[in-house]
Amino acid sequence: MNNSQTKNIVRMDWLSNRTPSGRRSATKARKLAQYFALGRGRAKEQELRPQRGQWLDPAGRPCRHEEVLQWVREQGMSHEMTYQFILSVKETELTAEAFNRAMAAGGPLFDEWRLIQHTDTQYPHAHALAFGDQPVQVKGEAFQSWWLAVRQALEREQVVAIEMQREQALEQARAAAVQQEAELVQQGAGGKQRRLDHEQDGAAGEQSRSSQLQREAALAQEAARREQAERLARQVEAERAQAEAEREHEQDLGWDMGF
Repeated sequence: MNNSQTKNIVRMDWLSNRTPSGRRSATKARKLAQYFALGRGRAKEQELRPQRGQWLDPAGRPCRHEEVLQWVREQGMSHEMTYQFILSVKETELTAEAFNRAMAAGGPLFDEWRLIQHTDTQYPHAHALAFGDQPVQVKGEAFQSWWLAVRQALEREQVVAIEMQREQALEQARAAAVQQEAELVQQGAGGKQRRLDHEQDGAAGEQSRSSQLQREAALAQEAARREQAERLARQVEAERAQAEAEREHEQDLGWDMGF
């Protein structure tokens, strides 16, 4: 597997656990562990910072930083070399457990380590520390086999993580769609209720207008009856006046004939 086929990084370096005078020392390894967990700076500065990640052992069990420092001191004082590793992927973010499983996929070449994940950089990655007594032949068959197995494991972890992220994105999209549909249904129900209220208001308005028209018609009918009664009264009065005038005329004629 070459670099064009994978999108991950597995690198290793080592340092001697002896001073320039030849005395056994775990100081360099301890400083590495401090840096991996707390970043650069003096010890007092490091103590003020939160830990950058959780240490894991090969079985995936969490380790306290103080326990790791004690383990580093013991291993550094009993082994000639400190090995440091960096594992990284470019397309997604892996958990510390995923990096730890990839480290374990390499087999027994490095069978004891402590690993910590960093998520405060552009590409999430993990550091690991292990110990041995010989410099590693990076072009040798043993290391190449280990390196290839770890990279393949990282690639598998990356594919699984991407698929899980896609599934989560789909679930979120489906949940959002369901929520949006529910909101639309609710809005539709609200619109229907508003239309119903509007129709009821319209019907009430129509009923009110009809009642008003009925009242106006009744008033018009009453006015017409009064007018008709008044005309009839005037007609009766006119007829009475005419009859009275005719009687008076007849009397006048009778009077004249009596002379």
